[in-house]
Amino acid sequence: MPDARILVVDDEKSMREFLAIMLKKEGYDVILADGGDSALDVLRREQVDLVVTDVRMPTTDGLSVLKATKDLSPNTAVLVITAFASTETAVEAMKLGAYDYITKPFKLDEIKLIVANALERKRLRDENLYLKRQLETQRRFESIIGKSPKLLEVLDTLRKIAESHSTVMITGESGTGKELIAQAIHQQSNRRDKPFI
Repeated sequence: MPDARILVVDDEKSMREFLAIMLKKEGYDVILADGGDSALDVLRREQVDLVVTDVRMPTTDGLSVLKATKDLSPNTAVLVITAFASTETAVEAMKLGAYDYITKPFKLDEIKLIVANALERKRLRDENLYLKRQLETQRRFESIIGKSPKLLEVLDTLRKIAESHSTVMITGESGTGKELIAQAIHQQSNRRDKPFI
């Protein structure tokens, strides 16, 4: 997944720069953070595809970065790297949603492969989510039949209305499909699991 954005978090400047050089050679866009606090600032401002973080850092550690990443962007992959490996830390990282846990020193080919696999998995998840949303959108309006430009305009308006939290009043002659439109809006909205009133 070239052009992927990778956030590298490590308090050791030499490790940060080494990873940045290696990842840039693979075609990735790399953002550097010198610790957990600066990583959290980046995560709040920027969208990244992968976070590569050290575990032991002053103030905010790598597991906190992992948790914050998953809270802010659940589909973002996180790779945890440490020189101080322990079973407890590895288990905790995996429970928090880490893609993998690697101990230093690591082989260059190993990290390249893990990064590529993590990004491919994220790409597939994003694609899957996109396709599910497309399918849901098609299903929600499948009871409304027609392809005229006016009807397509109405369906587009329905999608916009369904995304809002506004109250909607539908008017029209008897038999024109007001209830059908109301049900379509309800099914398209994030309130679809609640009762249709």
